[in-house]
Order: sequence, then structure tokens, then C-alpha cells
Amino acid sequence: MVNKKLLLSLLSVLVTLAFTNKLVIAQARPEVDPRFEKLAKEFYPKAKQEGALIVYTVWDVDHIRSLADAFSKRFPGINTSYWQATRSEVTTRTLTEYQGNQGSVDVILTEAPLILHAAGASEPYSTVQANSLIVHDAIAPVVSLQIQALAYNTKKLKREEAPKSWEDVTNPKYKGIVALDDPMRAGPLSSMLAAFKDDWKDDARWTKFIKGLKSLNVSIHKSTSAMFRLVVAGEYSIVMPALFHDVVHEKEIGSPIDFARGAQPVVSPQQAAIYVKAPHPTAAKLFAEWLISPGGQAAIDAVGRASARKGFKSKTSIENGWGPNTKPIVVANKSYIEDARKWLDTAVKPIWEN
Repeated sequence: MVNKKLLLSLLSVLVTLAFTNKLVIAQARPEVDPRFEKLAKEFYPKAKQEGALIVYTVWDVDHIRSLADAFSKRFPGINTSYWQATRSEVTTRTLTEYQGNQGSVDVILTEAPLILHAAGASEPYSTVQANSLIVHDAIAPVVSLQIQALAYNTKKLKREEAPKSWEDVTNPKYKGIVALDDPMRAGPLSSMLAAFKDDWKDDARWTKFIKGLKSLNVSIHKSTSAMFRLVVAGEYSIVMPALFHDVVHEKEIGSPIDFARGAQPVVSPQQAAIYVKAPHPTAAKLFAEWLISPGGQAAIDAVGRASARKGFKSKTSIENGWGPNTKPIVVANKSYIEDARKWLDTAVKPIWEN
């Protein structure tokens, strides 16, 4: 009887261990997208034959290096190289090489590559994972989002005292306490104004908002990170605007920072454009698709950039910050994207300076 009980007990332990092991394996197994996996099986052999991938990017060197390493680990045999510069430098070099009929790059990782597309330098490519993206653009796959948030110092303002929306920032009670980005420098506030003009479709409302910002009577700043640091330090109460990943990081380390959920997230899509004369076209498409896949999004999240994929579990995602089904305001104003300086001089300057 004792032996029988011992045997049953042992069997019970073994069953429990087996179940636990399966559970651990299931939890550890990364999410996959069957559409990408099917495409990867088709693309990888040819991409491996091409043997290389060349990326031009505006992203930080350590970010693109990390992504290149992760891509090479997933798809061995594809030698990945990159060139990093500012958006204008990347655009100018790509267009110059295109006009010179040079097959010099495969993927251009940048913000809104509309200029490249308009010039014929990029090949329209619609990802098979399109319906999984928060923002989809058939011109070039959206692989990440730069998310702007309305942040404030919690030692300076209680939650109920903080602005309830972007427009609420212009309330006279906030006069003198807002760290304001320069609306004329083609930075985050500039792109936000372009997005609001499209989203609101109300010129009177838009003009009133710009005049309201001007009436705050505060110094303007030319560095997003610098003005955010001033709000963290308590020299200002509100930052207009902040990058959401910075807000999340500071909250995590205990800084007195929070953000107004009532201010809808404003996003600038980060896209992977396929160069029309790409020397390694299959590798280019494989890389773009991988960036959107759950594995690629995990690699993007690991370097601190926001996911472009719906339902992706991340501290810096729109869903985590604002809740599910939140609709962002997208920076997609064609005139602003094509020539930010000209658009600002024409649309914003007359209001801001008068």
C-alpha cells in the first residue's frame, strides 16, 4: 500500500513537472505572425543569395547596430551595413544617388519618406502585416512611432491642476510655467501644429491655439531633451510637448513626472522605404517585414523606440499609456513633410509673429 501511494505521488509530481515545463516553454516562446513567417520562408533563400543589406538611417547608431545584429541573428548569411545621418542628409544623399543611377542603398529608415517617393527614389511597398499596424502607409512600411505626450511635474502641479488637453495648455493660469518648444524650428511642436491643422479642419480654432501659446509669454526652446530636463528639475511645470518614451523612463526611475491622458497622442511614423534601385531588393523587403514582425518590434522596443504594432506589449506603447482603441493624431501633412521650413513660414509664422 505504501509503495502504491509512493508511486501515485511520484506520478503526480512528474505530471505536474511536465505541465509546468510546457507552460514555461509556451510563455517563453515569442509571439509570431504566420504571414511574416510564410513570407520569410519565401524571401530568405533569395536574400541569403544576395548576401548583403545596406541601410541609410536617421536613428541613433547604437539603435541601428542593435537592430542589424538581431536581424543577422535571425537571418544568418546577410551582411548588414548602415550609414547614419540627419533626415535632410539622408534624403539629399539618397536623391543624389538616385539621380546618378546608383544602386547604393536598400532601405532608408526615416520619418515620412514622402519626398523620396515623390521623386521616384523609393518603391511603394505594402506589408503583408498591414492590418496589424496602428498607422499604415502603402508608400513605405511604418515600423515605429515617435509619440508626443503632454507632460508635467507632479511636484509643481497635482493631476487635477494639470492641463486636460493640448488646447488647455493655453489657459492663462499656465502663463509663465510652460517649457515650450520653438514652433518655427521644424521640431516636435512644429509637426504637432501640422497634425492639428489636418485633424481639426478648423482654421479659426487652429489660429486661436497658436495665439494662445504665444500669449503664455515664455521662452522658447530648441532642444526637446533639454526642455524636458528643465521640467524634471522643476524649473517649469509643463513641457509642450515631451516624447512619451522619455516620460515613461523618468516615471520608472521615480522622477516627479506624469502626463495628461486627455491630450491625445500625436505620432510621427518612422518608416522603412525600399530604394527603387536597391542592389539587394529581397533582403530589403525581408528587413522591412521583419521590423514589423513581433520579433522585430521586440528588438525596436529593446532600444527604447515605440512599437508600431497593435497589441504589442510595451511600456512605451499607446495602448499602455492611453488605453486600448486610442486613436492617435498622425503627422501626415503633405506640405509640411515635403518642405517644413516653407510650410512654417507660410502657415505658422504670420500668426506666431503677429
